[in-house]
Amino acid sequence: MIQRIQTIFLLLASAAGFGQFAAPYLSTEPGNSATTLPVLADHVVNPMDNPGLLGLCILSGIASLAAIFLFKNRPLQARLAGGAAIASVLLGALAVFVVFQTKQQLPSDGAAAYGLGLALPAAAMILNWLAARYIRKDEHLVRSADRLR
Repeated sequence: MIQRIQTIFLLLASAAGFGQFAAPYLSTEPGNSATTLPVLADHVVNPMDNPGLLGLCILSGIASLAAIFLFKNRPLQARLAGGAAIASVLLGALAVFVVFQTKQQLPSDGAAAYGLGLALPAAAMILNWLAARYIRKDEHLVRSADRLR
């Protein structure tokens, strides 16, 4: 199970999905006038600020993690990895939308810096796509070996 490259991709995709809880999308310093916005009251914008972000973040991380343990059922594992990639795309789109809306609402003298969290949905999507690709490659290899017998 762990010796397959798709397992590593799925583990990294799960880490990217759950890593968004630690890495903010936007951040600001204390004393900045941007903290007057309710979403920036805690100085960061992360998945905990929006129920959609929270749900998609958890879905993406759990789907990637669950796919690791489905190594005996490769077609289902590939579909789950593909579904996690789609969840990551939706998560990235929603995160960009939330960040854009927050930047539009900033006061004129307020400033907020982009964080690493914005790149993590894209990384999770790419890693899930690579995992699904290698799972399908593995399935084709097994089927071709079965034909030779």
